[in-house]
Amino acid sequence: MEAPLAADRLRRLTHDHSVPGAQLTIHRAGESLSVTTGVTRVGTTRPVTADTAFALGSVTKAFTATVAAQLVAQGDLEWDDPVAEYLAEFDGAEDDRFSAITLRHLLSHTAGLVADHELDDARESSLARYAASVAATSPLHEPGHCFSYSNTGYNVVGRVIETAGDMKWQAVVENFLLRPLGIDPVFLSGGFAGGLRTLADGHAVRPGRERAAHPVDPYVPAGWAPASGLAGSADDLVALAALHLGTHLGADTLLPATNRAEMAARDPLADAFGMADGWGLGLAHYASPDGPWLGHDGTADGGTAHLRFQPATGTAVALTTNATTGTLLWADLVDTLREHGIPVGDHRPAVSTAPAVTAGPDRFTGDYRNGDTRFAVRTRGDGSALRLTDATGLTADLALHGDLTFTARRTDTDTAPYTGRFVTAPATGDVVLMQLGGRSARRTPAA
Repeated sequence: MEAPLAADRLRRLTHDHSVPGAQLTIHRAGESLSVTTGVTRVGTTRPVTADTAFALGSVTKAFTATVAAQLVAQGDLEWDDPVAEYLAEFDGAEDDRFSAITLRHLLSHTAGLVADHELDDARESSLARYAASVAATSPLHEPGHCFSYSNTGYNVVGRVIETAGDMKWQAVVENFLLRPLGIDPVFLSGGFAGGLRTLADGHAVRPGRERAAHPVDPYVPAGWAPASGLAGSADDLVALAALHLGTHLGADTLLPATNRAEMAARDPLADAFGMADGWGLGLAHYASPDGPWLGHDGTADGGTAHLRFQPATGTAVALTTNATTGTLLWADLVDTLREHGIPVGDHRPAVSTAPAVTAGPDRFTGDYRNGDTRFAVRTRGDGSALRLTDATGLTADLALHGDLTFTARRTDTDTAPYTGRFVTAPATGDVVLMQLGGRSARRTPAA
Protein backbone atom coordinates (compact mmCIF):
# COMPACT_ATOMS: atom_id res chain seq x y z
CA MET A 1 0.00 0.00 0.00
CA GLU A 2 1.40 3.40 -1.00
CA ALA A 3 1.64 6.27 1.49
CA PRO A 4 -1.00 8.52 -0.15
CA LEU A 5 -3.52 5.67 -0.21
CA ALA A 6 -2.80 4.70 3.40
CA ALA A 7 -3.14 8.31 4.53
CA ASP A 8 -6.41 8.69 2.63
CA ARG A 9 -7.88 5.51 4.11
CA LEU A 10 -6.85 6.52 7.64
CA ARG A 11 -8.41 9.98 7.24
CA ARG A 12 -11.65 8.47 5.99
CA LEU A 13 -11.85 5.95 8.81
CA THR A 14 -11.15 8.53 11.53
CA HIS A 15 -13.91 10.70 10.06
CA ASP A 16 -16.33 7.78 9.87
CA HIS A 17 -15.72 6.85 13.52
CA SER A 18 -15.37 10.37 14.99
CA VAL A 19 -11.75 9.74 16.03
CA PRO A 20 -9.87 13.04 16.49
CA GLY A 21 -6.41 11.62 15.74
CA ALA A 22 -4.57 8.44 14.84
CA GLN A 23 -1.27 6.90 13.75
CA LEU A 24 -0.75 3.93 11.44
CA THR A 25 2.56 2.17 10.82
CA ILE A 26 3.06 -0.75 8.43
CA HIS A 27 6.34 -2.64 8.08
CA ARG A 28 6.45 -5.03 5.14
CA ALA A 29 9.15 -6.52 2.92
CA GLY A 30 11.85 -4.60 4.78
CA GLU A 31 10.20 -1.19 4.35
CA SER A 32 8.19 0.91 6.79
CA LEU A 33 5.29 3.24 6.10
CA SER A 34 4.01 5.66 8.76
CA VAL A 35 1.03 7.98 8.37
CA THR A 36 -0.78 10.21 10.85
CA THR A 37 -3.99 12.21 10.82
CA GLY A 38 -5.98 14.59 12.98
CA VAL A 39 -5.33 16.40 16.23
CA THR A 40 -4.30 15.44 19.74
CA ARG A 41 -7.40 17.08 21.24
CA VAL A 42 -10.69 18.24 19.76
CA GLY A 43 -11.06 22.01 19.59
CA THR A 44 -7.32 22.54 19.05
CA THR A 45 -5.03 22.64 16.04
CA ARG A 46 -2.27 20.54 17.63
CA PRO A 47 -1.55 17.93 14.95
CA VAL A 48 -0.79 14.29 15.59
CA THR A 49 2.79 13.59 14.49
CA ALA A 50 4.73 10.35 14.24
CA ASP A 51 6.29 11.14 17.64
CA THR A 52 3.01 11.85 19.48
CA ALA A 53 2.48 9.44 22.36
CA PHE A 54 -0.88 7.69 22.78
CA ALA A 55 -1.95 5.76 25.87
CA LEU A 56 -1.18 2.13 25.03
CA GLY A 57 -3.48 0.54 27.60
CA SER A 58 -2.94 -3.19 27.79
CA VAL A 59 -0.37 -3.25 24.99
CA THR A 60 1.90 -2.26 27.90
CA LYS A 61 1.68 -5.93 28.91
CA ALA A 62 3.62 -6.97 25.80
CA PHE A 63 6.49 -4.72 26.91
CA THR A 64 6.35 -6.00 30.50
CA ALA A 65 6.33 -9.62 29.29
CA THR A 66 9.29 -8.95 27.00
CA VAL A 67 11.34 -7.56 29.89
CA ALA A 68 10.46 -10.63 31.97
CA ALA A 69 11.69 -12.79 29.06
CA GLN A 70 14.94 -10.80 28.97
CA LEU A 71 15.47 -11.56 32.66
CA VAL A 72 14.81 -15.24 31.97
CA ALA A 73 17.42 -15.12 29.19
CA GLN A 74 19.93 -13.65 31.67
CA GLY A 75 19.22 -16.39 34.22
CA ASP A 76 17.65 -14.03 36.75
CA LEU A 77 14.19 -15.63 36.41
CA GLU A 78 12.78 -18.98 35.35
CA TRP A 79 9.51 -19.52 33.50
CA ASP A 80 8.31 -22.30 35.80
CA ASP A 81 9.69 -21.38 39.21
CA PRO A 82 7.04 -20.34 41.75
CA VAL A 83 7.09 -16.54 41.88
CA ALA A 84 6.90 -16.81 45.67
CA GLU A 85 10.62 -17.62 45.41
CA TYR A 86 11.15 -14.05 44.20
CA LEU A 87 8.40 -12.29 46.12
CA ALA A 88 8.47 -12.09 49.90
CA GLU A 89 4.96 -10.66 49.61
CA PHE A 90 3.64 -14.02 48.31
CA ASP A 91 5.67 -16.15 50.70
CA GLY A 92 3.27 -15.51 53.56
CA ALA A 93 -0.02 -15.77 51.64
CA GLU A 94 -2.69 -17.67 53.55
CA ASP A 95 -4.10 -19.31 50.42
CA ASP A 96 -1.80 -22.17 49.38
CA ARG A 97 -2.61 -21.59 45.71
CA PHE A 98 -0.30 -18.56 45.68
CA SER A 99 2.70 -20.83 46.28
CA ALA A 100 2.03 -22.64 42.99
CA ILE A 101 1.81 -19.56 40.73
CA THR A 102 4.67 -19.34 38.23
CA LEU A 103 5.86 -16.63 35.86
CA ARG A 104 4.42 -18.70 32.99
CA HIS A 105 1.01 -18.67 34.67
CA LEU A 106 1.10 -14.91 35.13
CA LEU A 107 2.18 -14.14 31.58
CA SER A 108 -0.43 -16.47 30.02
CA HIS A 109 -3.29 -15.28 32.28
CA THR A 110 -3.69 -18.76 33.76
CA ALA A 111 -2.60 -17.92 37.34
CA GLY A 112 -6.17 -17.67 38.63
CA LEU A 113 -5.73 -14.15 40.00
CA VAL A 114 -8.62 -11.70 40.00
CA ALA A 115 -8.79 -9.37 37.02
CA ASP A 116 -8.63 -5.83 38.36
CA HIS A 117 -7.40 -5.59 41.94
CA GLU A 118 -6.88 -2.00 43.11
CA LEU A 119 -5.38 -0.51 46.24
CA ASP A 120 -7.48 1.86 48.34
CA ASP A 121 -5.17 4.70 47.35
CA ALA A 122 -4.95 4.91 43.56
CA ARG A 123 -1.84 7.09 43.92
CA GLU A 124 0.11 4.34 45.70
CA SER A 125 2.94 3.38 43.35
CA SER A 126 4.69 0.71 45.44
CA LEU A 127 4.46 -2.59 43.61
CA ALA A 128 5.66 -4.31 46.79
CA ARG A 129 2.60 -3.05 48.64
CA TYR A 130 0.46 -3.95 45.65
CA ALA A 131 1.75 -7.54 45.62
CA ALA A 132 1.20 -7.84 49.37
CA SER A 133 -2.39 -6.70 48.90
CA VAL A 134 -2.93 -9.23 46.11
CA ALA A 135 -1.65 -11.99 48.40
CA ALA A 136 -4.59 -11.26 50.71
CA THR A 137 -7.18 -11.91 47.97
CA SER A 138 -8.78 -15.21 47.03
CA PRO A 139 -7.79 -16.68 43.63
CA LEU A 140 -10.51 -17.59 41.17
CA HIS A 141 -9.13 -21.08 40.52
CA GLU A 142 -6.07 -23.29 40.76
CA PRO A 143 -3.02 -21.99 38.82
CA GLY A 144 -2.88 -23.49 35.35
CA HIS A 145 -6.55 -24.47 35.36
CA CYS A 146 -7.89 -22.06 32.72
CA PHE A 147 -7.54 -18.59 31.16
CA SER A 148 -8.88 -15.49 32.88
CA TYR A 149 -7.45 -12.15 31.76
CA SER A 150 -5.79 -10.39 34.67
CA ASN A 151 -4.38 -6.89 35.00
CA THR A 152 -3.57 -7.95 38.55
CA GLY A 153 -1.26 -10.69 37.33
CA TYR A 154 0.76 -8.31 35.16
CA ASN A 155 1.19 -5.84 38.00
CA VAL A 156 2.59 -8.75 39.99
CA VAL A 157 4.94 -9.50 37.06
CA GLY A 158 6.11 -5.89 37.43
CA ARG A 159 7.01 -6.60 41.03
CA VAL A 160 8.86 -9.79 40.00
CA ILE A 161 10.82 -7.68 37.48
CA GLU A 162 11.74 -5.21 40.22
CA THR A 163 13.13 -7.92 42.48
CA ALA A 164 15.11 -9.57 39.67
CA GLY A 165 16.29 -6.32 38.09
CA ASP A 166 16.98 -4.56 41.41
CA MET A 167 15.33 -1.37 40.10
CA LYS A 168 11.85 0.07 39.85
CA TRP A 169 9.75 -1.38 37.04
CA GLN A 170 9.93 1.86 35.08
CA ALA A 171 13.73 1.92 35.27
CA VAL A 172 14.08 -1.73 34.21
CA VAL A 173 11.71 -1.27 31.26
CA GLU A 174 13.47 1.91 30.16
CA ASN A 175 17.02 0.59 30.47
CA PHE A 176 16.49 -3.00 29.32
CA LEU A 177 14.01 -2.46 26.51
CA LEU A 178 12.76 1.01 25.58
CA ARG A 179 16.07 2.87 25.17
CA PRO A 180 17.72 -0.03 23.29
CA LEU A 181 14.76 0.00 20.89
CA GLY A 182 15.13 3.76 20.38
CA ILE A 183 11.92 4.57 22.28
CA ASP A 184 11.73 7.76 24.36
CA PRO A 185 9.68 6.60 27.38
CA VAL A 186 6.36 8.11 28.43
CA PHE A 187 4.94 6.67 31.66
CA LEU A 188 1.38 7.32 32.81
CA SER A 189 0.48 7.47 36.48
CA GLY A 190 -2.69 8.72 38.09
CA GLY A 191 -3.70 10.61 34.95
CA PHE A 192 -0.35 12.33 34.46
CA ALA A 193 2.32 11.63 31.90
CA GLY A 194 6.02 11.59 32.67
CA GLY A 195 8.10 12.25 29.55
CA LEU A 196 9.09 14.94 27.09
CA ARG A 197 6.82 13.88 24.24
CA THR A 198 3.36 15.25 23.48
CA LEU A 199 0.60 12.99 24.82
CA ALA A 200 -2.66 12.77 22.88
CA ASP A 201 -5.79 13.37 24.95
CA GLY A 202 -8.40 10.63 25.11
CA HIS A 203 -11.97 11.09 23.92
CA ALA A 204 -15.29 9.32 24.51
CA VAL A 205 -17.73 9.06 21.63
CA ARG A 206 -21.34 8.62 22.70
CA PRO A 207 -23.84 6.74 20.60
CA GLY A 208 -26.29 8.89 18.65
CA ARG A 209 -26.65 10.93 15.51
CA GLU A 210 -23.98 13.50 16.38
CA ARG A 211 -21.35 11.02 17.62
CA ALA A 212 -19.22 13.91 18.86
CA ALA A 213 -15.92 13.18 20.59
CA HIS A 214 -15.57 14.58 24.11
CA PRO A 215 -12.24 14.76 25.98
CA VAL A 216 -11.95 12.48 29.01
CA ASP A 217 -9.45 12.39 31.83
CA PRO A 218 -7.22 9.30 31.84
CA TYR A 219 -7.28 7.00 34.83
CA VAL A 220 -4.37 4.65 35.45
CA PRO A 221 -3.82 3.67 39.09
CA ALA A 222 -0.15 4.10 39.94
CA GLY A 223 0.08 0.44 40.93
CA TRP A 224 -1.13 -0.62 37.49
CA ALA A 225 1.88 0.67 35.60
CA PRO A 226 3.13 -2.77 34.43
CA ALA A 227 -0.32 -3.65 33.06
CA SER A 228 -1.32 -0.39 31.37
CA GLY A 229 1.02 2.46 32.27
CA LEU A 230 2.90 3.12 29.02
CA ALA A 231 2.26 5.63 26.25
CA GLY A 232 3.89 5.53 22.85
CA SER A 233 3.42 5.72 19.10
CA ALA A 234 2.60 3.28 16.33
CA ASP A 235 6.29 3.45 15.36
CA ASP A 236 7.20 2.39 18.91
CA LEU A 237 4.90 -0.62 18.67
CA VAL A 238 6.46 -1.69 15.38
CA ALA A 239 9.91 -1.35 17.01
CA LEU A 240 8.79 -3.88 19.64
CA ALA A 241 7.48 -6.11 16.85
CA ALA A 242 10.86 -5.90 15.08
CA LEU A 243 12.51 -7.29 18.21
CA HIS A 244 10.14 -10.26 18.28
CA LEU A 245 10.49 -10.79 14.54
CA GLY A 246 14.27 -10.84 14.93
CA THR A 247 14.70 -8.02 12.40
CA HIS A 248 15.85 -5.38 14.88
CA LEU A 249 19.61 -4.85 14.61
CA GLY A 250 20.24 -5.96 18.19
CA ALA A 251 17.45 -8.53 18.46
CA ASP A 252 19.56 -11.53 19.41
CA THR A 253 21.39 -9.54 22.06
CA LEU A 254 18.25 -8.02 23.54
CA LEU A 255 16.19 -11.24 23.46
CA PRO A 256 17.61 -14.51 22.10
CA ALA A 257 15.59 -16.43 19.53
CA THR A 258 14.82 -19.27 21.96
CA ASN A 259 13.19 -16.86 24.38
CA ARG A 260 11.27 -15.13 21.59
CA ALA A 261 9.97 -18.52 20.51
CA GLU A 262 8.95 -19.34 24.09
CA MET A 263 6.90 -16.15 24.29
CA ALA A 264 5.24 -16.83 20.95
CA ALA A 265 4.33 -20.46 21.64
CA ARG A 266 0.61 -21.01 22.16
CA ASP A 267 -0.33 -22.15 25.68
CA PRO A 268 -2.84 -25.01 25.36
CA LEU A 269 -4.51 -23.97 28.64
CA ALA A 270 -5.05 -20.36 27.56
CA ASP A 271 -8.48 -20.44 25.90
CA ALA A 272 -8.92 -16.69 25.44
CA PHE A 273 -12.60 -16.92 24.49
CA GLY A 274 -13.90 -13.64 23.08
CA MET A 275 -10.47 -11.96 23.07
CA ALA A 276 -8.14 -13.84 20.76
CA ASP A 277 -7.64 -17.18 19.04
CA GLY A 278 -5.00 -18.22 21.54
CA TRP A 279 -2.39 -16.87 23.96
CA GLY A 280 1.31 -17.26 24.59
CA LEU A 281 3.53 -15.57 27.19
CA GLY A 282 2.47 -11.96 26.82
CA LEU A 283 1.40 -12.25 23.18
CA ALA A 284 -2.03 -13.05 21.79
CA HIS A 285 -2.61 -15.22 18.71
CA TYR A 286 -4.87 -13.94 15.92
CA ALA A 287 -6.12 -15.81 12.89
CA SER A 288 -5.81 -14.48 9.34
CA PRO A 289 -6.39 -15.79 5.80
CA ASP A 290 -2.69 -16.69 5.45
CA GLY A 291 -1.83 -17.97 8.93
CA PRO A 292 -1.52 -16.77 12.52
CA TRP A 293 -0.31 -13.38 13.67
CA LEU A 294 0.87 -12.30 17.13
CA GLY A 295 0.25 -9.08 19.01
CA HIS A 296 -1.90 -7.35 21.60
CA ASP A 297 -4.78 -4.88 21.87
CA GLY A 298 -5.16 -2.10 24.39
CA THR A 299 -7.90 0.27 25.49
CA ALA A 300 -7.40 3.25 27.74
CA ASP A 301 -9.74 6.01 28.87
CA GLY A 302 -10.64 7.47 25.50
CA GLY A 303 -8.07 5.66 23.37
CA THR A 304 -6.99 2.39 21.78
CA ALA A 305 -3.82 0.71 20.57
CA HIS A 306 -3.40 -2.33 18.35
CA LEU A 307 -0.28 -4.31 17.40
CA ARG A 308 0.00 -7.25 15.01
CA PHE A 309 3.02 -8.99 13.52
CA GLN A 310 3.52 -12.18 11.55
CA PRO A 311 6.75 -14.14 12.08
CA ALA A 312 6.29 -16.06 8.80
CA THR A 313 6.44 -12.92 6.64
CA GLY A 314 8.06 -10.32 8.90
CA THR A 315 5.07 -8.01 8.46
CA ALA A 316 3.98 -5.71 11.30
CA VAL A 317 1.03 -3.33 11.63
CA ALA A 318 0.28 -0.89 14.47
CA LEU A 319 -2.56 1.57 15.03
CA THR A 320 -3.05 4.12 17.82
CA THR A 321 -6.15 6.28 18.30
CA ASN A 322 -7.45 8.80 20.83
CA ALA A 323 -11.13 7.80 20.96
CA THR A 324 -13.25 4.97 22.31
CA THR A 325 -14.36 4.24 18.73
CA GLY A 326 -10.80 3.25 17.86
CA THR A 327 -11.85 -0.40 18.25
CA LEU A 328 -14.43 0.06 15.49
CA LEU A 329 -11.87 1.88 13.33
CA TRP A 330 -9.40 -0.99 13.81
CA ALA A 331 -11.89 -3.59 12.60
CA ASP A 332 -12.57 -1.55 9.44
CA LEU A 333 -8.84 -0.96 8.94
CA VAL A 334 -8.14 -4.70 9.08
CA ASP A 335 -10.73 -5.25 6.35
CA THR A 336 -9.21 -2.44 4.26
CA LEU A 337 -5.68 -3.79 4.61
CA ARG A 338 -6.81 -7.28 3.67
CA GLU A 339 -8.40 -5.86 0.52
CA HIS A 340 -4.99 -4.38 -0.36
CA GLY A 341 -3.02 -7.58 0.13
CA ILE A 342 -2.02 -7.26 3.79
CA PRO A 343 -3.97 -10.08 5.54
CA VAL A 344 -3.68 -8.76 9.09
CA GLY A 345 -4.60 -11.22 11.83
CA ASP A 346 -7.59 -10.33 13.96
CA HIS A 347 -9.94 -12.21 16.25
CA ARG A 348 -13.42 -12.35 14.76
CA PRO A 349 -15.62 -14.45 17.06
CA ALA A 350 -17.80 -16.84 15.12
CA VAL A 351 -21.41 -15.72 14.88
CA SER A 352 -23.54 -18.15 16.83
CA THR A 353 -25.95 -20.17 14.73
CA ALA A 354 -27.98 -21.12 17.79
CA PRO A 355 -31.43 -19.53 18.04
CA ALA A 356 -31.83 -16.40 20.11
CA VAL A 357 -33.10 -16.84 23.67
CA THR A 358 -36.27 -14.81 24.11
CA ALA A 359 -37.91 -16.68 26.97
CA GLY A 360 -36.83 -17.41 30.51
CA PRO A 361 -33.93 -14.95 30.84
CA ASP A 362 -34.32 -15.02 34.64
CA ARG A 363 -32.14 -18.12 34.57
CA PHE A 364 -29.16 -15.84 33.87
CA THR A 365 -29.94 -12.86 36.08
CA GLY A 366 -27.85 -12.25 39.15
CA ASP A 367 -24.55 -10.79 40.27
CA TYR A 368 -21.23 -12.08 38.94
CA ARG A 369 -18.00 -11.32 40.77
CA ASN A 370 -14.30 -11.27 39.90
CA GLY A 371 -12.47 -9.86 42.91
CA ASP A 372 -13.65 -6.31 43.50
CA THR A 373 -15.42 -6.21 40.13
CA ARG A 374 -19.12 -7.03 40.19
CA PHE A 375 -21.34 -7.36 37.15
CA ALA A 376 -25.10 -7.18 37.49
CA VAL A 377 -27.25 -8.99 34.92
CA ARG A 378 -30.92 -8.00 35.00
CA THR A 379 -33.92 -8.17 32.72
CA ARG A 380 -35.02 -4.97 31.02
CA GLY A 381 -38.09 -3.65 29.26
CA ASP A 382 -40.75 -6.35 28.98
CA GLY A 383 -38.52 -8.88 30.74
CA SER A 384 -37.47 -10.74 27.60
CA ALA A 385 -33.98 -9.18 27.28
CA LEU A 386 -30.91 -8.85 29.50
CA ARG A 387 -28.84 -5.84 30.47
CA LEU A 388 -25.34 -5.89 31.97
CA THR A 389 -23.95 -3.16 34.24
CA ASP A 390 -21.05 -2.61 36.61
CA ALA A 391 -19.89 0.09 39.03
CA THR A 392 -17.70 1.86 36.44
CA GLY A 393 -20.67 2.97 34.34
CA LEU A 394 -20.59 0.06 31.90
CA THR A 395 -24.06 -0.55 30.49
CA ALA A 396 -24.59 -3.14 27.76
CA ASP A 397 -27.52 -4.96 26.22
CA LEU A 398 -27.03 -8.70 25.82
CA ALA A 399 -28.18 -10.67 22.79
CA LEU A 400 -28.28 -14.24 24.14
CA HIS A 401 -28.16 -17.42 22.07
CA GLY A 402 -29.24 -20.96 22.82
CA ASP A 403 -25.64 -22.14 23.16
CA LEU A 404 -25.30 -19.67 26.07
CA THR A 405 -23.00 -17.32 24.15
CA PHE A 406 -23.97 -13.66 23.94
CA THR A 407 -23.05 -10.40 22.30
CA ALA A 408 -22.76 -7.40 24.63
CA ARG A 409 -23.31 -4.05 22.94
CA ARG A 410 -22.53 -1.02 25.11
CA THR A 411 -25.11 1.74 25.39
CA ASP A 412 -22.99 4.18 27.42
CA THR A 413 -20.26 4.66 24.78
CA ASP A 414 -19.75 3.77 21.14
CA THR A 415 -17.32 0.88 20.81
CA ALA A 416 -17.09 -2.56 19.26
CA PRO A 417 -19.35 -5.21 20.87
CA TYR A 418 -17.98 -7.86 23.20
CA THR A 419 -18.50 -11.60 22.96
CA GLY A 420 -19.19 -13.60 26.09
CA ARG A 421 -20.78 -16.77 27.37
CA PHE A 422 -22.48 -18.22 30.41
CA VAL A 423 -21.09 -21.48 31.84
CA THR A 424 -23.19 -24.06 33.67
CA ALA A 425 -22.34 -26.66 36.30
CA PRO A 426 -22.29 -30.12 34.64
CA ALA A 427 -24.10 -31.78 37.53
CA THR A 428 -27.00 -29.34 37.91
CA GLY A 429 -27.15 -27.24 34.74
CA ASP A 430 -27.21 -24.10 36.89
CA VAL A 431 -25.43 -21.02 35.54
CA VAL A 432 -22.32 -20.56 37.69
CA LEU A 433 -19.95 -18.44 35.61
CA MET A 434 -19.98 -15.59 33.11
CA GLN A 435 -17.05 -14.99 30.76
CA LEU A 436 -16.75 -11.53 29.19
CA GLY A 437 -13.79 -9.93 27.47
CA GLY A 438 -11.59 -12.84 28.49
CA ARG A 439 -12.46 -12.43 32.18
CA SER A 440 -14.30 -15.00 34.26
CA ALA A 441 -16.77 -13.92 36.94
CA ARG A 442 -18.46 -16.30 39.39
CA ARG A 443 -22.17 -16.01 40.06
CA THR A 444 -23.21 -14.85 43.51
CA PRO A 445 -26.69 -14.42 44.98
CA ALA A 446 -28.48 -11.45 43.40
CA ALA A 447 -28.66 -8.31 45.50
